[in-house]
Amino acid sequence: MTKIFSLDGKVALVTGASRGLGRAMALALAGCGAHVVVNGRNQAGIAATCAAIAAAGGQATPMVFDTTDITAADAAIDCIEAERGHLDILVNNAGYGNAKTASEATNAEWNEIIDVDLNACFRLAKRASIGMIRRGWGRIINISSINAHIAREANANYCAAKAGLEGLTRALAVEWGPKGVTVNAIAPGYMMTPDNMDTPLRADPQQRERFAERTALKRWGQAEELDGAVVYLASNASAYCTGHVLIVDGGMSVKI
Repeated sequence: MTKIFSLDGKVALVTGASRGLGRAMALALAGCGAHVVVNGRNQAGIAATCAAIAAAGGQATPMVFDTTDITAADAAIDCIEAERGHLDILVNNAGYGNAKTASEATNAEWNEIIDVDLNACFRLAKRASIGMIRRGWGRIINISSINAHIAREANANYCAAKAGLEGLTRALAVEWGPKGVTVNAIAPGYMMTPDNMDTPLRADPQQRERFAERTALKRWGQAEELDGAVVYLASNASAYCTGHVLIVDGGMSVKI
């Protein structure tokens, strides 16, 4: 039964994998047999992720580029296709928010988040789909957020970008499904990773408790708790699943 989750022979690109959730998902995919191309802007962080994959017996290649740089992103996809022979799995994970309210955010600050969290994902998916469609097999996994479904203060641009990303997921699933490419999304809730525990939200004990109480499980998520979701959507286990948003939020979105 475990063979259905095997990624042996597959090549995966995980963006924003120099730390946090991206690093955890890269490790999970490599652990199931994929050769993972580790992307980010922080060269030291990318090297650390690659080293962790190698230490666990997996295979990884570092690739530094900014996902919003169209020329660099296109060149990266072309390089993977040329050097590895194929790109089978794209995990659009790179993204962030700037904690600006709708009232205070400038047009430039709004556009910055939309470009990183939505536009770059579309462009990478479009470029990656070319080879996937030619081969008749591909997996595109967009990392959304629970904030596409429920909002909090000072997060308007991030909420809008992630909601757009989920709409894009459905549209691409319909367009590319007949060509052998599935497109799904994961919407994580509030997660703790070693590198985000000192952010204002997570460093405040009262805030941490408030957000934990909002979940059905009464706790924050851990980075490795996305492993099962990303492996499922990347593998043949999800062959008949497309256009879906898999919410991994500890029950936050269903709790009154």
